[in-house]
Amino acid sequence: EEVGKTQRDFYLKQQLKAIKEELGEADESIALSNELEKKLKKKKMPKEAREKVEKEIKRLEGMPSMSPEYSYIRTYVEWMLDVPWTEKTKDILDIKKSKEILDADHYDLEKVKEHILDYLAVRKLKGKTTKGPILCFVGPPGVGKTTFAESISKALDRNFGKISLGGMSDSAELVGHRRAYIGSNPGKIVTSLIKCGSNNPVFLLDEVDKLKKDYKGDPASTLLDILDVSQNKRFVDNYIDEEIDLSKILFILTANDISNIPPALLDRLEIIDLTG
Repeated sequence: EEVGKTQRDFYLKQQLKAIKEELGEADESIALSNELEKKLKKKKMPKEAREKVEKEIKRLEGMPSMSPEYSYIRTYVEWMLDVPWTEKTKDILDIKKSKEILDADHYDLEKVKEHILDYLAVRKLKGKTTKGPILCFVGPPGVGKTTFAESISKALDRNFGKISLGGMSDSAELVGHRRAYIGSNPGKIVTSLIKCGSNNPVFLLDEVDKLKKDYKGDPASTLLDILDVSQNKRFVDNYIDEEIDLSKILFILTANDISNIPPALLDRLEIIDLTG
């Protein structure tokens, strides 16, 4: 009886859908879910994430478009489809070309440029297995810390993203808020990834020495997990709630004063001084 009732309900729903389409009154939620399903078919993503998106699209179909929950689910599905799960750019590891780019963008600073070229040369030699310390440019404002990071992304032919950490005290700014909160969104890590459109950009984390710790959390501790190559393969944003691989991102940090960087974080960094 149960099976018969389910089949009958499904059959009637399909008839209703066909009648509405014939009359040109197709439900907005059905039209939207069809559009999202088309996007999902074209999108490459992990199996778990795909199953979650499929489940949410099915929920949308049976929900009136005026329902408040409708917009939450729709926003979530759109964010999931925007994440560059597998999209990436191909690296160009040409040391001679990299030197030309660094020379064109910066006058003098030979020691700093030599250090960067050494770093890129090691990446070229080790290939995909590169697990080295993270570059951190330290110096007063205006010496070219940000432009050096941009030059590295240009030399590697990678997309470039910038996240300002100055004055940040809430860990949720980096890792997002849970979907249960009204108006919640993914954190800056995921939104920057989406803006870059690839899963292997160069990320500049600006002013790491100005992170603050208060009752909202400790962003410096969150940053440790994000920068740790062994852990960031399984990074989970609170909003997306699925594992995202951050290990392909090249992180570059900047700071004005090394003494304000927490010791645990400083231990993972390769400091490059840019004197005033």
